[in-house]
Amino acid sequence: MRYAKIVFSLLTLLLVVSGCGTKRQYFEPESVSGKLSYDGSLPASIMDAGRDGATLENGQVLTSKGLSSVTLPKEYVFLGENNGRYIASSQCGALLVMDAHQKVLFKKECGTAVASASLKGNLLAMVLGSNELLLVDMSDGKELMHLTQDNVFALDSRIAAPYFLGDLIIFPTLDGKLLIVDEQSRKPIRDVVVSNEKFFGNIIYLQVLGDRLVAATKSKVVSISPKSINFLEAEVRDVIVLKNRIFVFTKDGKVMLTDADLKVLKDRKFTFATFAGTIHGDFIYMIEKGGYVIATDIDLVSTNVYKLPDAIESNLFTTEDTLYYKNRFFKLDRKQ
Repeated sequence: MRYAKIVFSLLTLLLVVSGCGTKRQYFEPESVSGKLSYDGSLPASIMDAGRDGATLENGQVLTSKGLSSVTLPKEYVFLGENNGRYIASSQCGALLVMDAHQKVLFKKECGTAVASASLKGNLLAMVLGSNELLLVDMSDGKELMHLTQDNVFALDSRIAAPYFLGDLIIFPTLDGKLLIVDEQSRKPIRDVVVSNEKFFGNIIYLQVLGDRLVAATKSKVVSISPKSINFLEAEVRDVIVLKNRIFVFTKDGKVMLTDADLKVLKDRKFTFATFAGTIHGDFIYMIEKGGYVIATDIDLVSTNVYKLPDAIESNLFTTEDTLYYKNRFFKLDRKQ
């Protein structure tokens, strides 16, 4: 009996020590250059946030351009905007497109939730939560293309939307591929496998700058040009592309500066930092979940840390120069 008690005590001690060893560590800057205050408030708090926008609790939406006066119907969330037309979906699989005057231009029952969507003229490109890819003509509701991809089991909430590029449509699939479709024939002409993970392996970033396409999943970044395809493996939190510079922000608090072909030129590590988002102007500003803004120049040489009024604990949305959190926002002063 005594032996059993000793073994039990040792196991308990081991569990305690093990628990202490995995205790969450927090970012603690060596110095803080100042405190930031929010510039203003929103009419309601953020209810849902994605890659291209956010939905407030009152139904209004935030886009890359800022706060819109459009109010979505109850139970709908914002997916994207194109030339004053707003795409929204419900959890039940209903999708609608409405104009700035809230007139419904198109509505479709998809049967499953819509993960992302984009518009070009009357063409509506969609990625469903079932990893089905659709191309719909909104003038008559006809499905011009319907492709089924491999099943996925879990998704990263930062879901990239389809991209119209000239006569091509780039579909970011939920199983980590870029499927390139010819708009005229509506046939796939090429695919690029970025990663093939079944859990949280969807494309989380997709951007085209000039003749270069940059995309990322949670574990890999790809840069595609007419001359080459290059990959960078990393635990990706976010990506920013500025001209011929690519900045990759990782889950372990590192920011990597690469050239256009993803060759790492320099990196900086911010121990225990957890990036919640990024904004940029003359500097890169990393929003840290503990309630800090880490500012660095585009060469990753100088760094300043500023304190936000509170920690980031819920939905956050960032545009190029503005941070939105709960019902407040902070905007970069580009005059400085």
